[in-house]
Amino acid sequence: MKLKKITIQKETKVTFSSPELLFLAQSGQPYRGVLHVQFESVGESFDLLDFKKYITSLRSKNFYAEDIAHEIFTTIEQNINTKNLGVVVDLTARGGIQQRLSFGFNFEPTFKNRFFQV
Repeated sequence: MKLKKITIQKETKVTFSSPELLFLAQSGQPYRGVLHVQFESVGESFDLLDFKKYITSLRSKNFYAEDIAHEIFTTIEQNINTKNLGVVVDLTARGGIQQRLSFGFNFEPTFKNRFFQV
């Protein structure tokens, strides 16, 4: 999938997080998890609506759990230029086993409470 490139300030540190990651295992059973993406801009980022559509498009594809972080990393890398791109995927437990998968630049995801501010 093509992510629409947008121009932003260079050296901006960008972090995306989505609790809506869903894709299918090779067996056809669903994997759910939280996606974290972090990079430093070299003047480019991608449109958030396109990124949301990309994340949603993964729901109809089959992957080994261990390959999902690489798949997302590769898609971003093919669409924009970045420095220190990293992807972390925290999958919900299946069979009592929880997985954290990462590819690229190593970073520790920041978890924020989801609430509305007035």
